[in-house]
Amino acid sequence: MRSGVIAQKLGMTRVYNDAGEQVPVTVLKVDNLQVVATRTQEKNGYTAVQLGAGLAKVKNTSKAMRGHFAKAEVEPKRKVVEFRVSPDNLIDVGAEITADHFVVGQYVDVTGTSIGKGFAGAMKRHNFGGLRATHGVSISHRSHGSTGDRQDPGRCSRTRRWPATWARPALPPRTCRSSRPTPSAA
Repeated sequence: MRSGVIAQKLGMTRVYNDAGEQVPVTVLKVDNLQVVATRTQEKNGYTAVQLGAGLAKVKNTSKAMRGHFAKAEVEPKRKVVEFRVSPDNLIDVGAEITADHFVVGQYVDVTGTSIGKGFAGAMKRHNFGGLRATHGVSISHRSHGSTGDRQDPGRCSRTRRWPATWARPALPPRTCRSSRPTPSAA
């Protein structure tokens, strides 16, 4: 099993294949990705590669992590993630991983964190119908309506669908094909 990468989504575009058909692609940025540490079967009980991406200010990095990065002789990283790999796919500490890590047509499992949608009402968040547009309803057309129970239990349940922060922190893994890994010109 090969190591994964940490990348940032820049947006979407399209490329044309040999048949002239357009294929939608996601543009990812691999930014300053280096191997920070390795885990071995003898020392840790499993085999993995710890990768760090981006740059973090030294003053915002804890002393423990500063020592961790100094041992690997890399600059402090913004995000550190560990990937399980097979023993023959271990990468040297300090090595930099670029877009050349992938080949055209290779299948990859992609997972990520969605951007939050902020505070949203019940109509937007839960697809509620809202209240009537006329006939006695004033200033609360997009409200969720009644939320309470009766005297027993005398409170609202936790799982009630209310207006709140609408975010989906982790997106499920999705298998995609690698289209055209190109190193950045910058």
